[in-house]
Amino acid sequence: MKLKVYNNGKFSTYGSTSLQNLLEKWIINNDFLKKEKNTFLLGKKSRKRNNLYGFVLNESNCTVVMKVSEISKEYKFWRRIDLILTNLIKDYNFNSYNHSIHLYESNVPTIKPLAYWTYKPTLFKRKSYFLYEKVESELSVTELYEEIMSSNLGQKDRLMDIVSDKCISIVQSIHMANIRHDDPHGGNILTDIMKENIESLTTEGLAKSKFTLIDNDRCTSALIKAEPIKRFFDIKCLTKFNINKIQQQELLQKYLGDEYNYFWLKVLKFWESGGFSLKNRVYAIVKNSG
Repeated sequence: MKLKVYNNGKFSTYGSTSLQNLLEKWIINNDFLKKEKNTFLLGKKSRKRNNLYGFVLNESNCTVVMKVSEISKEYKFWRRIDLILTNLIKDYNFNSYNHSIHLYESNVPTIKPLAYWTYKPTLFKRKSYFLYEKVESELSVTELYEEIMSSNLGQKDRLMDIVSDKCISIVQSIHMANIRHDDPHGGNILTDIMKENIESLTTEGLAKSKFTLIDNDRCTSALIKAEPIKRFFDIKCLTKFNINKIQQQELLQKYLGDEYNYFWLKVLKFWESGGFSLKNRVYAIVKNSG
């Protein structure tokens, strides 16, 4: 992907020609700085690695979210230095923008990317930005699970079965696009179901609801596309794919369907125990022993 250069960094825009022209002007004129204020902050007031700002894009009817790389002062000094140096090597906002385009064009239900740019206010400070269309949602999949379980609804097991099926379908579509998300947990999949409608939720209504994948920061491309090697690495995603009390083995069975067998369960257990990483293996041992 070719980035354009402007006075304070580099940028790229995505979407219709008219929207790209608007965004290009908006970035070059540094108009985004007017939105980087507490008034527009979304969610938590103090995120450790990123801040999210929500607003209506100037001269358009598009409601957007601007994700800004921001190393929180909550970190200790040396940890902040480590993160700053890491960000100079790997830009997670660019990674999210680049892979979001790939996923979006592959018809994976994910956020619609609009723009990426960097801004260098000083010689030793650089910030990166990722702009995307806001997903109108009150509940993530994790929150939906909690709402369903605390409701007076019947057929709760059937409802959660539909939820897991829809989430597995998203993970399958990611892998069909030759991408791995690396963090597709229930908090990173949003639903269009409103809290006020939970008590009247039906299996038919849930099946027709919209689920949207977010936070594509850690996505990677599948370098080897030949089976079964590709599947071996794809299954690693399922170690991060959790929906409360639904077991990983059950999700693996849904993911593989008729191709499920003991070998792939052993592969899942291999990744759950840390895979090829010695650090992750030690962490898994400590976690399980606790």
